[in-house]
Amino acid sequence: MDFNNVIERRIVDGEKHKLVLEMSANEYKEDYDEFIDDYAMNILESYLQFRGDDGRVEDAKIEYDPNTDIVRITAKVNYLDNEHTRHIF
Repeated sequence: MDFNNVIERRIVDGEKHKLVLEMSANEYKEDYDEFIDDYAMNILESYLQFRGDDGRVEDAKIEYDPNTDIVRITAKVNYLDNEHTRHIF
């Protein structure tokens, strides 16, 4: 997946962080054929690794909007008590 084709939004409310990724369904379907939350977790972890972000993903959800042909992935990102997530290369 080309993360340069992904739109990222972050929402911070005090110590709570939320991450939203949006991409075209075509971009998503290059690597995945179903809209499953486990895939969303995998994408988010890879995305954070790509960005060099040491947050830990929790509660990943995926939604597909057939009207706009957009895939939206949302999750909480935990930075508190985080001993720098180690990424696998």
